[in-house]
Amino acid sequence: MTETIFLRTFWAASLVFVSAVASAEPKEQLYGKDQTSPYEAGWPFRVNPPNRLAALDGRALQALFGKKQVWIEPVPGGAPLPAAPVKFGFFHNPSDLLKKHPIMAMALGKDGKIVFEQYKFGTSAASMFDSQSIAKAITGLSLGVVIQQGHAVNLNSKMSSIVSRLKGSPVGESTVRQALHMQCGHQFKWVDDGTQGSAGQYAAVKYASPAKGGRDLYEYFKELEPNTPGQTFAYDPHCSDSISMLITEKTGLPLRRFFEDFVWKKLGPTGRAAWLGPLKNPELTSGANSFYATLPDYSLLANAVVNGGVARGESVIPADWIEKMRTDTVAVGKDENENFGRYGYQAWVRSDKADSWFAGLGNYGQRFYLDPNNKSFMIIFALDFDHIKDSDNFWKWFRSTPMDKL
Repeated sequence: MTETIFLRTFWAASLVFVSAVASAEPKEQLYGKDQTSPYEAGWPFRVNPPNRLAALDGRALQALFGKKQVWIEPVPGGAPLPAAPVKFGFFHNPSDLLKKHPIMAMALGKDGKIVFEQYKFGTSAASMFDSQSIAKAITGLSLGVVIQQGHAVNLNSKMSSIVSRLKGSPVGESTVRQALHMQCGHQFKWVDDGTQGSAGQYAAVKYASPAKGGRDLYEYFKELEPNTPGQTFAYDPHCSDSISMLITEKTGLPLRRFFEDFVWKKLGPTGRAAWLGPLKNPELTSGANSFYATLPDYSLLANAVVNGGVARGESVIPADWIEKMRTDTVAVGKDENENFGRYGYQAWVRSDKADSWFAGLGNYGQRFYLDPNNKSFMIIFALDFDHIKDSDNFWKWFRSTPMDKL
């Protein structure tokens, strides 16, 4: 009897252990799944372990910016894309990516339908994910809408001729096209090692209090180290923020509000979104980063882009502008990105081939893959870059496979 009780206890304990192992998320302890203090204040947030999960899944946003003027509200009558779940086979199953890598959420869309949507790390369809630099592509899309509305923007004009407060800044000497192409006349090399790297230093200028380095961006831009415009590609957030300045100059609205009124609301979002702006320049919005939304609402935007800018039967983003974003490109060196050979209007372009696709890429592995040729998209919100090779291989198969062959 004693031996029987021992065996039952042993097997019960073993099953509990196996169940715990099976349900554990990849690197969950490293990135703070069980943190009792789920965020820390930073510029705008520290995203180093173990605070990264709360910084990227929207909890820190809610805690630190809950009462500030950064929010974009859903619209009455909004609706997510229709779902058409696919039973993926053994060799091409997106669930395997989430089991293997620290991915918070993933969505796949094709032909106007969601064929896969899954969440991990305690996130859900209500989580507001930080897009990181995917926001640059949203900024690029917004400029196309500005031009469509009749606001005169010559891409060959100097930025300072449109935004007078950029006079005296190296960025002001670049053309609009050069700013879109990340060749905006500023000597910049991306380094991301916390608050001491280039990313942290510029974030402090934008988001910190004056006592901690916060500055008026227009004045700060005049102190930037110059480079010959149009000569050197650098993934430079200053270029993106200058496009935000241009949109505000032309429309009289912060980029956040312009995007909300003329793009986002027309998509039919069902959740809240947010887009942060510089502390000393509340009239502006960060064109480089800091846009947050739910995965179903990101899918609405991605679906509109791959379907010629159309959402709910209405043209929201000019189709010809979307085409220019991925075809008017400059070369990108391997030292800048070994996976993407070209860069368009605030968007990465895979290659100069006719069937190429384009993307918004965010730090820590955020991916917004767009293929208008095959009306397909893949969105991934992750906690690090480990998934990229596997995700790229899956995307290569998914985007080129017809709906009835999945």
